[in-house]
Amino acid sequence: MSWYVVDVIDRAVERTRSFLFEPFDITKWLKLAIIVFFIGGSGGFNGGGNGGSYDTSAGEPDVSWIPDSLTDFLSNLSHHISSFSDTTMLMTLVLILLLIFLIAIILGYIGSTMEFVLVESLVSNEVRIREYFKKFMGKGLSLYVLRLVIVFAVILMIVIVTAPFIFLIAEGDSGASGALGIIGFIFAIIAAVILFIIVLGIIGSFINMAIPVSMYQDSGLLSAIGRVFSQFKADWKQMVIYWIGRGILGFAVAIMAGIIGLIILVILVLLLGAIDLALYYILNMVLSGTVLWSLLIAVVIVELLLLSFTSAIIRMPFAVFMKYHMLSFLELWYQLKMPIFDELHSTSGNGPDQWIEEAEIIDE
Repeated sequence: MSWYVVDVIDRAVERTRSFLFEPFDITKWLKLAIIVFFIGGSGGFNGGGNGGSYDTSAGEPDVSWIPDSLTDFLSNLSHHISSFSDTTMLMTLVLILLLIFLIAIILGYIGSTMEFVLVESLVSNEVRIREYFKKFMGKGLSLYVLRLVIVFAVILMIVIVTAPFIFLIAEGDSGASGALGIIGFIFAIIAAVILFIIVLGIIGSFINMAIPVSMYQDSGLLSAIGRVFSQFKADWKQMVIYWIGRGILGFAVAIMAGIIGLIILVILVLLLGAIDLALYYILNMVLSGTVLWSLLIAVVIVELLLLSFTSAIIRMPFAVFMKYHMLSFLELWYQLKMPIFDELHSTSGNGPDQWIEEAEIIDE
């Protein structure tokens, strides 16, 4: 029996190569990196903490290696913060939290809409972010609301699963009942996490497949999910093998992307670190402590954004391949007709209809 998840790997590789390298267009790559950046989130760079040497006789850490200008800057910053009243601090904290919440909502909506932008770009072989974003704003909103509902449902389910054990721990004593509650709580959390990962993976798979279905069959997102689920009931074996195959393929792709990304990002971090060090010594001769460290912090923030965008560029070809793999699978499994750019395959007799015929021959 022919499994579509395996059959379409070569087609996904060919489409990825054609899309990214025939011809190579740096503008297209940068636009795609922007799309992947918003879809995947702005992954930050987490640096390790600096381990200072300790003076065991005094019991105090040795901070003599820290520049005096930095300690003065931090001291002044702490003094300004402590000068605020409790009411002012509370209002400031609330405003910061509201701002973070607002930014999260905006970025979540942009990321959901970019899912449609990415599919349209891959199908048409033209990356037009603004045009496609305007075209799919409504569908992006539907996807974002659906994802929010799923998140709240997951949180509610976690609370329901863990609540009995929390009450048992709270009301139990330090004896057997308390220990039993703690052990049960730990196992319940582990089981819930594993179960939710599997369930969310399955739900996410249906949603991702519903995105191109809703785009190219002119239907709402929920209706498209229903259509994909109906096809699942009619041909569930291919879908189950698809989940297993995608898991293996995704793991392999993640390892490749991780190795390449780690090498590039380490080199970039070392380069930026050397630039920062040189910049510190140069500016330290002409600027005061507060101005100096304010400027350096701004430079570091820009560098973190640069590292995040570089990470998106590294991830982009792998994301393109995985998306083409899904679209190629849909052509076979769901028999979805898309105006995909490589019309040569369909005109030469190697299109989705030909794949299905070949698969039926193999099955026989």
